Amino acid sequence: MIQVAVCGVGRTGSEVLRALLDSERFHLTAAFCSAGSEKAGRDAGELINRANTGIIIHEITQIDPGLSEVPVDVLIDFSNPTGTKTLLRACKKHRIPAVLCTTGHTEADMLWMTDFVRHNKLGVVYAPNVTLGVNVLLAALRLVARALPSFDYHITETHHSKKYDIPSGTAKKIAAALEEELPAGAEVPIDAVRAGGYVGMHTVLLASDYERLSLTHESFSRRAFVEGALTAAEFIVSRIGWYEMEDVLGMRIAAQHAASAVS
Repeated sequence: MIQVAVCGVGRTGSEVLRALLDSERFHLTAAFCSAGSEKAGRDAGELINRANTGIIIHEITQIDPGLSEVPVDVLIDFSNPTGTKTLLRACKKHRIPAVLCTTGHTEADMLWMTDFVRHNKLGVVYAPNVTLGVNVLLAALRLVARALPSFDYHITETHHSKKYDIPSGTAKKIAAALEEELPAGAEVPIDAVRAGGYVGMHTVLLASDYERLSLTHESFSRRAFVEGALTAAEFIVSRIGWYEMEDVLGMRIAAQHAASAVS
């Protein structure tokens, strides 16, 4: 079994706990919450209305000793960007690969993270949106942008009212992917909506003077994030390097082959 530690036990992190406790492929060995969280000291099972597991949730400030006490093959992170450096330093010390599903990192954060991972020969899957469908959408949009470079592109993303980062990391990633394929200087605008309990929806509208095309991905259950995170976790075990979900799903290689065929 793959031994898993989880950092971040909010809405999505709690779904990860449930999936791990039900899994025959993965086994939960440790769980961490943000500093000062009222969840610290609680049993992971109790948190999700299950029987006690004996796995006590610790604050992220205790992640270093926490990872030394139990076997861990991979760490899945659904916390917040303030703890990423602490998390990665602990992963470096204990040689544990990680799946980073946290959003809201700045450009400076990203530069530090990629440099730290490569310099220390860690294995990381960076997945601000870890759902399988949205990453297939990204690959499809690259092909669409190459085929329709003269169209106008516009992104609208909708999330629950408590999501703090605007626009979403996924929307920014979609925009960046499109801008890489569109003519130089192209900018793809993003509209963000925060309302109710939306789990996550991203729509890309593209239009010419004569026609339009719309592509939408919607997550209507947080289980979609869990399935993607577990797929990424299985991928990164025993690997070294910086990866994204396109690598996990083989979409990057497929896109390269498609581009070679066109050229």
